[in-house]
Amino acid sequence: MNIAYFISSHGFGHASRASAIMEALSACDPQIHFDIFTGTPEWLFRDAGLTNFTYYPGAVDVGLVQLNPMDHDLPQSVINIRNYLDSIPERSDTLAAELQSLKTDLVVCDISPLGIITGKKAGLPTFLFENFTWDWLYELYIPQCPEFQELNNRLREIFVQADFRMQSEPLCDPDREADILIPPVSRRPHHSAAEFRKSLAIPDDHRIGLISMGGIPENLDFAVESSIPDNVTLLLPGTFEKTERYGNKILLPHHSGYYHPDMVHAADFIIGKAGYSTIAEVCAAGAAYGFISRENFRESDVTADFLRKRPNTLEIAQSRFEAFTLDEEIGKLLELGKTAPQPVNGSDIAAEFILKKGN
Repeated sequence: MNIAYFISSHGFGHASRASAIMEALSACDPQIHFDIFTGTPEWLFRDAGLTNFTYYPGAVDVGLVQLNPMDHDLPQSVINIRNYLDSIPERSDTLAAELQSLKTDLVVCDISPLGIITGKKAGLPTFLFENFTWDWLYELYIPQCPEFQELNNRLREIFVQADFRMQSEPLCDPDREADILIPPVSRRPHHSAAEFRKSLAIPDDHRIGLISMGGIPENLDFAVESSIPDNVTLLLPGTFEKTERYGNKILLPHHSGYYHPDMVHAADFIIGKAGYSTIAEVCAAGAAYGFISRENFRESDVTADFLRKRPNTLEIAQSRFEAFTLDEEIGKLLELGKTAPQPVNGSDIAAEFILKKGN
């Protein structure tokens, strides 16, 4: 079976959950080959352990133009989205012919409108995997930028064309006509917590904390000089050039060679942006989570409500995080401790659904 996967490169959440589903599909049928169309770096899929794919780099989605992990540029986003939508008719013609030459059997989109139109033009079963679609997210910005209304009308016409709609928790916009509701989808760790601890020579009597800001590199220099408990080793993946120690902090490049799910599963607590893939991996690991909600980002309200229902989460104000005066919050997270991990990985349910409906 040949599966074409069109993946938004807005952050790493879409590619992370797509990787998890591809891993589950491969476990069901090792002969599956994936043709991955995305602007997300190829190394993310390699790091996930995928080998049975061909990578086609390019922007198949826009999302929002990010200034940093927490802020975005709405006027430039409008320009980029309109140009992208205008390009879809011509690009999808070319890509549909390419899929036919590749003998593609089905198309999965997370959450690329271009992929949906391409799959339909190629006459292939087309799956949409989402916990929100862009038209829902952009509604928040219509009062500031009325141009989003026209863009949303165009986007809705595309998203409804998917043959199968797979919705995943934490779900932003429930659709009663969706085909299936799936628990959070997360990548599986490659190493045990003990193996990870050993790889970074973290003392056995230290608790492990992780700062996770998602797929957009964050400058965490402000956290380096901060005070944290003596018995905690804090992992700081950011814009650092190399892996090095600074007291009981370990500074890591954004692509450090240490697999993010390994870090999450080894950590006693995580502090960071409440993005989909981090939430899903925290649920899978059962770690305590100090989450930061993005202001003026509609998904954040939903994810915050979802996280507040977990017994070991703590909401952290963005201003507190940026000042990095978090001794009190770290103490609370250590008290909360780990909970039982999520019993079912949504990736397995998604893979089973795709194979059942795609054959």
